[in-house]
Amino acid sequence: MMKSGATKVGLPKSGLQERTKQNSFASSSSTTTSTAMKTSRSSNTLASDQRLSRMKRASSDDALTKPALGAASGSRMKKTVTTGAISDLLEARPRSLSGAQAAKKSGIPAPREIPSSITRDRISLRDQLRSNATKKMVSSASTSSLSTLAKPTRSSTTKSRGDAESQERGLLETQVKELLAEAKAKELEISNLRIELHRCKSKASSAPSSPSTNCVSWEEPDANGEQGQMSEAIVLVGELREKNGKFQRELATLREENQTLKEKLLFLEASPLSSTNTSSLSKPLVNGLPSDSLNPQQDSRSSPASPLKSSVSSGSDITKDSPSPDSSEFEKIPSRSESESSGVSGGQDVQRLTEQIHKMEESHHSTAEELQATLQELADQQQVVQELTAENERLAEEKRLLQTSLQQQRERLEVLVQKNEALAGCLQEQVEAQAQREEELGSQGPRLAELEQRYSELVESSSFEREKLVDIQQQLTGSLRALEEEHQEAQGQVRLVREEMDKLQAQLDREREAGAQAALAAEEQRATADCLRLENSRLKAQVDIERQKVGELKDLQSAGDSSEVQNLLKTAHAERDRLEVELTELRQELLEAQAVTEHVRATMCKVEAKCQQVQERAERREQDLGSRVTSLEEVGVHAENQVKELKETIFELEDQVEQQRAVNCHTKQAVLDMENLVKKMEEQKVEADRHMKVLSRQVKDEKEEWRRFQADLQTAVVVANDIKVEAQQELRALRRQLQEEQDRSAKLSTDLEALQGVRLGAGATFDTKTAVEGH
Repeated sequence: MMKSGATKVGLPKSGLQERTKQNSFASSSSTTTSTAMKTSRSSNTLASDQRLSRMKRASSDDALTKPALGAASGSRMKKTVTTGAISDLLEARPRSLSGAQAAKKSGIPAPREIPSSITRDRISLRDQLRSNATKKMVSSASTSSLSTLAKPTRSSTTKSRGDAESQERGLLETQVKELLAEAKAKELEISNLRIELHRCKSKASSAPSSPSTNCVSWEEPDANGEQGQMSEAIVLVGELREKNGKFQRELATLREENQTLKEKLLFLEASPLSSTNTSSLSKPLVNGLPSDSLNPQQDSRSSPASPLKSSVSSGSDITKDSPSPDSSEFEKIPSRSESESSGVSGGQDVQRLTEQIHKMEESHHSTAEELQATLQELADQQQVVQELTAENERLAEEKRLLQTSLQQQRERLEVLVQKNEALAGCLQEQVEAQAQREEELGSQGPRLAELEQRYSELVESSSFEREKLVDIQQQLTGSLRALEEEHQEAQGQVRLVREEMDKLQAQLDREREAGAQAALAAEEQRATADCLRLENSRLKAQVDIERQKVGELKDLQSAGDSSEVQNLLKTAHAERDRLEVELTELRQELLEAQAVTEHVRATMCKVEAKCQQVQERAERREQDLGSRVTSLEEVGVHAENQVKELKETIFELEDQVEQQRAVNCHTKQAVLDMENLVKKMEEQKVEADRHMKVLSRQVKDEKEEWRRFQADLQTAVVVANDIKVEAQQELRALRRQLQEEQDRSAKLSTDLEALQGVRLGAGATFDTKTAVEGH
């Protein structure tokens, strides 16, 4: 990389000379070509506008689809770019025959040439930045090792950096799309210029076919015009040839830079982040990094770089050995003396110029493809940088988890140490207590014998008393069972009496309901009797009124004997008879109702008396049963109290016996427990010592792994930052290159327009001369 930069700095400064030549030529020929270009542009404006809109849509579609390619197509693109560029350079001559058709079919823009001054500035700037990066690499590694130990929260900065990179990447993609659209528009202008060149060629070919009678008169001025055109064409061809050589050299440098980027990516993929050995800590450090960690990186850089550098050198040799598209044909261009011989040679030179322009467009086409490949590789490298940042964040998270686990293990170790100390203290105290007990037992030997004798006597007496108590308990349990049976019988009798009381109460309720119904019926009968009495009094009053009417009728009959009076008497007698019959019926009903009420009253009195007797008998029976139940409960409580007292005495005696046994067993068991505890404490102490050794070894291993991980992570971060800086620098250089290519294409278009204006002026002078001679 540094060698290529050093070779680039020594290029001659010819960009300014070319610009001055082109500006002088454009200013001299602009006045003569303005009128001719107006007429030629007016015929092609509509077609060029339509083609421009189509090309812009195609470029936008291509720009949208190309960044969406995945990482799988990125590696495939990397492999095919160099081979495609070599094949394009080898096939430069066969393509020149079909240049016009390929130019019409191709939709990829032709890149512009980069001036040597800008390339030298870019190369020098890049070399300075890389030298600064290599100088700062070790120092940044040492400082980053300290900063990662002091600040574990670096993941937030990496996230913000990743967001900024994603935004910058989006801006770069939009700018690349705009540049591609502009390049396609320039390609459309080149196609329009090609059409105008064809028209000039047709005019030049039609000029020799004019009648040869007047050739002697206008041969000398025409030869002078053709000499001027050929000299201008030769100058343009020389300039184009120089530009093509410069562009090929720039292409070779871009290939070398692309190859170095590939080598860096392969180095990043092949660099082991966590497979370093533990012996790296014991080796000397170089500014905070182990010396062995730098050597494998240099070896890994040199190992994959050898095949790639060989491929780059082979490609550059091919480009050097392959003849330029302008060299072979430029030698075939006739000199000024040959151009003066005839007008036909001018048409051939124009044809050769068109072929050379086609070849240059094809070479520009291939360089555009390589430019797109470099852009794709740049996108892949940005994706690799993003993956590295994500890996950095993941490793930082793992670092935090390891730190938390280490802290937990330290806390557990401290707890185990405290437990071990406490157990050691307890063991010491128990040993001292056991020694004191053994001394006391040794001093109390005769007293223990007396206690054992008394213990045996107490056991014999307690067994005799226990047998007595068992007999008493059996007797009490028999009496208790008899009392329980009597109690159950009394409860059964109480239950029967309660059932009988319930039945009598239900019967009393039914009788009360019947009495209430009889009282209601008696009230109804009384009401009906009152109604009947009222009706009877009313009928009596009506009978009296009728009698009065009969008396009056009789008086009237005595006064007159008319048939109407007799009829009224008959109806009155009939109504009286009917009322008397109703009166008798009502009297009978009244007598029946009085008899029913008296019967109901009698039944009510009988039922009330019977209910009262049943209630009194049930109350007396309930009092008798309650007194018997209370007496039985008192007897049962007394028996239960006696049983409880006997059980308590038995339990007390059993407790005393068991206490004596427990004292002896406790003394024996305490000795055995102390011996077992001493053994267990010794085993636990051995296990704790072993566990402490294992934990200390694990802590050491984790510290060593953490140091190795920090060193690898620092190197990865430094390499990723360097790649990012280089990618940004190359992207800026590509932007400047594209701008310069656009400027160059604009200048070429102005030169072609000037050439066409010159040719149109020559054709116009020829037409005027022929017209004058014809007159």
